[in-house]
Amino acid sequence: MSIQVNLVDTLLQAARAQGLDQRQLAERAGLRPETVSRAKRRGTLDLSSLQALAGVVGLELALRPGQRYDTTPPNPSVNPPPVARSPLAEPQWGLAWSNPDAPAEALVRNALAHGRFDLLLQAVIGHGLGKVLAQWQQVAPTLPARARREVQRKLDNIEKGWRDAAS
Repeated sequence: MSIQVNLVDTLLQAARAQGLDQRQLAERAGLRPETVSRAKRRGTLDLSSLQALAGVVGLELALRPGQRYDTTPPNPSVNPPPVARSPLAEPQWGLAWSNPDAPAEALVRNALAHGRFDLLLQAVIGHGLGKVLAQWQQVAPTLPARARREVQRKLDNIEKGWRDAAS
């Protein structure tokens, strides 16, 4: 199950606990009810919509260190230790269905080309912001301008999250 599906489920549970149905939650967040319905079905929702929904139920989105890291705040200039197999090779991400032993760089570039927030976040968690940004320099010129801007915006948000978590 993707990170976004878990987040949407959590938000809907919090809304139900406050007596709000899905339509009421969406409307109070300034979204169309179809947006939340589509998010549940597709498993994707943009960050600004997630933030708006979270605000309605009194929650906030935050990045925090995962269990496999020590408890010191993350530092975007330092990459996590190398892993034998990229977490992006897991079937749930759909990036390495024919080659689970694909090089990490190829999987990171594939995640960047897809541009989904959950893939980008997983790439940063698994390989470090520095490595992802290095691969981004190779991928960015190959994307259409609109897609390039969207991925850059998502990477900027992830980087800001890392900085905020460190402070």
